[in-house]
Amino acid sequence: MAGQAVSLYLARAVPIFLGLIVAYVTYVLIGPLSINYLLNPPEGRVRRGPAGLAIPIVWAILLFPLIVTWLRLLTVLYGDPGYVKIQDGKDPPQDFWTRDVFVCDILGRPLWCEACQTWKPDRAHHSRDAGRCILKMDHFCPWVGGVVAERSYNFFVQFLGWAMLLSAYDVAILGYFVHEDHSHPHWFVALSLGAFFCFFTIGMVINNLWLIANNATSIENLSRRSRRMFLAVALPPELQNISERPRTSDFTSEIDDPAHSRYGREGNWPMRRLAKSEYWKGTVSYPLTPPTDRPPLPAANPRVFAIIETPPGLNPWDLGSARRNFSSVFGANVHRWLFPFRHSPCCDHSSRVSFYPMGPQFEELLEQVGLVRREETRAPEQRPVLSEGWRNGERPDSWWIGKELRRMERYA
Repeated sequence: MAGQAVSLYLARAVPIFLGLIVAYVTYVLIGPLSINYLLNPPEGRVRRGPAGLAIPIVWAILLFPLIVTWLRLLTVLYGDPGYVKIQDGKDPPQDFWTRDVFVCDILGRPLWCEACQTWKPDRAHHSRDAGRCILKMDHFCPWVGGVVAERSYNFFVQFLGWAMLLSAYDVAILGYFVHEDHSHPHWFVALSLGAFFCFFTIGMVINNLWLIANNATSIENLSRRSRRMFLAVALPPELQNISERPRTSDFTSEIDDPAHSRYGREGNWPMRRLAKSEYWKGTVSYPLTPPTDRPPLPAANPRVFAIIETPPGLNPWDLGSARRNFSSVFGANVHRWLFPFRHSPCCDHSSRVSFYPMGPQFEELLEQVGLVRREETRAPEQRPVLSEGWRNGERPDSWWIGKELRRMERYA
């Protein structure tokens, strides 16, 4: 606890230090450079009024969105960066199994945090610095004074972008005038600070844009090539009585509404693929009675989930394109890409399908285990496509990525 408090206090002090640096560079550009050198030049120098006015004006134009984004970011970091709710002695809510798919352990139970004494939603991570589980946690950043996670990530990247532009402008302006006149020590100091933060923020922006394009967090990226996870996937109504992996070819249905049972007759596509799949680990039924040290689950209509292990490196939340992944963080409108108006669309967890939208890699996994049917008459080099009936809009809502994306865009 003492180490945690020290980390938080140090992190809260860093933004003050950064603010002083920005104030100092602002002073150098406006005072020693613009006023004392360009507008009121020393003896032997030509007065350059337009440059002396333009430099601080452009600086102010770039500085304003940086300050606004910074304040918005700090407001979220010091308020609620996305804490998983703690029930203060009450049983944590058990709504995870009302969704069609969730991350689980090998027994089919959602991940449990011993420190917070609660179930962890998908992609949540426990922060030792904050002492809480946080939704879609990316990292603890001392530069901004808190945990960068779901509710602050878009503001954090916007802050980095504006800081990169501001520091690059500082380097360009002061680099030119330092080359012209070497007798001003403040110019050297401000140029050095600008160069450091320019290269630092360029690297950070590139790294975070890559993470966004792949719909991954910094924590997830550490093990992106080898990470395995277990997913509990709701079985369709006609398969709810399965208690173990099927051994025969008796099953001919797929995840679909019973009214669309004709799909099961369009060619012999049984559940034999599921029976042969190395990723199928069994089933689990909810509600269930947990151990005595766990809160009880509420009584409700039972649901059966298949426990599926993902292959190494599979990212079920990658929406299939950089544009879709980018929109899940910044939204579809250009003004939301640049300015901190609203939280990310991925903060909306109202979907009953999954906590976060699932992507094509997840559908490929369902196809491998036999829970989604693909068109069998296609050339080997072609990408898998859905059968004609599904393409015409009869595909079940549960795994329709397009519908989920449209819902997110409406939220945006």
